[in-house]
Amino acid sequence: MQPETVLVLGEFVDPDDAEVPLFESLGFPSLDDPDEIVPATTRRRVFAGYAGWGAGQLEEEVANEDWILEPALADDAFTEQPDDLWHDVLRRKGGIYELVARMPDDPSLN
Repeated sequence: MQPETVLVLGEFVDPDDAEVPLFESLGFPSLDDPDEIVPATTRRRVFAGYAGWGAGQLEEEVANEDWILEPALADDAFTEQPDDLWHDVLRRKGGIYELVARMPDDPSLN
């Protein structure tokens, strides 16, 4: 956990401008010249803090099927309803996951 770390995620006009490219046009900009971030990106989102995994931990969890996997979309990172993102992605995945998306946060309310 790094609660004091700040991350800036950008959607780049030219994905090659990203210091750390992710997928599609998303990536992390270089923070060496903050004035260059705005013209190089069409959208940006600043995140306060992040959690990570130890070496090999995530790969092991994925191999154990501890995670539900669904390809990310660039719009996911910029959603205006971040509290709904988990449910939105499960609905997008479809099948049994769509049913899980409709479950209440408190199952006793079901």
